[in-house]
Amino acid sequence: MSNSPLVNYTKISPNRTSPRNHKIDRITIHHMAGNLTVEQCGNVFAPASRKASANYGIGNDGRVGMYVEEKDRSWCSSNSANDHRAVTIEVANSATGEPWPVSDKALNKLVDLCVDICKRNGIPKLVYTGDTRGNLTMHRWFAPTGCPGTYLASKFSWIAEQVNGRLNGNQTSESKPPASGTLYRIRKSWSDAKSQIGAYRNLESAKKECKEGYSVYDEAGNTVYSNKPKAEESTGANPIIRDGQIHARNFAMPGLGADGIRGPRTKEAGIRVLQQAMNLDYGAGLALDGKWGKKSESALGKHTVRRGEKQYMVTALQILLMLKGFYCNGVDGHFGAGCEKAVRQYQADHGLTVDGIAGYNTFKSLIQ
Repeated sequence: MSNSPLVNYTKISPNRTSPRNHKIDRITIHHMAGNLTVEQCGNVFAPASRKASANYGIGNDGRVGMYVEEKDRSWCSSNSANDHRAVTIEVANSATGEPWPVSDKALNKLVDLCVDICKRNGIPKLVYTGDTRGNLTMHRWFAPTGCPGTYLASKFSWIAEQVNGRLNGNQTSESKPPASGTLYRIRKSWSDAKSQIGAYRNLESAKKECKEGYSVYDEAGNTVYSNKPKAEESTGANPIIRDGQIHARNFAMPGLGADGIRGPRTKEAGIRVLQQAMNLDYGAGLALDGKWGKKSESALGKHTVRRGEKQYMVTALQILLMLKGFYCNGVDGHFGAGCEKAVRQYQADHGLTVDGIAGYNTFKSLIQ
């Protein structure tokens, strides 16, 4: 069994099962939940404690990394049966936060890689059915996660079309993904098509018409807006914390539930988020174990983040604020006015020096 000649960088992860127990007959696409290079992605999968990997990764610049050879099963989709038969691919995001976009270079390289995988493994056609019946699948169908993000999920039909055109010896007409023509559907649940009460091109129009107990879904089945029943509001669920849990799950803790309640698992996720950011920004080499020990303490040290900066520590700060119920104007890794306002409010509410700068005391308070 061969590997792709498109690979630019190799760092084999210990997190794999060798050999796989099924012939390769499908491809499963994921996103990195961040703008990682193929080297950074390799570093994420390098510790055995991570217990996760992928066969390949594609950077924002279109470079390809290999972390698990195709003869072996990667630990990627939270589903052993799927991973034994799939080649799994992580794709970098060009910006953090929904809709988790990816660059045209990365997307076109993804098509190239899928064509190569199909040709070498005798897969005659990529079939996208919108569920696990097809052989082009996404992570969210096997685990409670938002992966691969709204943008990439909306391109699956286009990816299959491009790959199949080239497998048939045709030059496809588009080298760039088409502009999104998303139709927003209002349903009680994505699977309950009979409950649909409307479909709109304009998201704001869909939100306006969304009745209590219904949600708005994009074409990939992602929930983009919910009008929850009032009875649910009495459960103590906080929608900001819920959104923070989704970001934390994508960034550092696969499998984390999103119930809007700050419990022990959410606190653990906060520590993992900070550990992940320190690994990516500072090369700290921390195990993502959700335990704050001497190594994590030393890695944080005197580091600070402040307005105008753009790094993974800002991403972590934004997620940590949301996990505490503080709105920071989204998660994008950029320390802007909304983030500074949330930091100042948090510091004021928790007896910290109000300077809008996140340093040791602020970060330590956020993970408590």
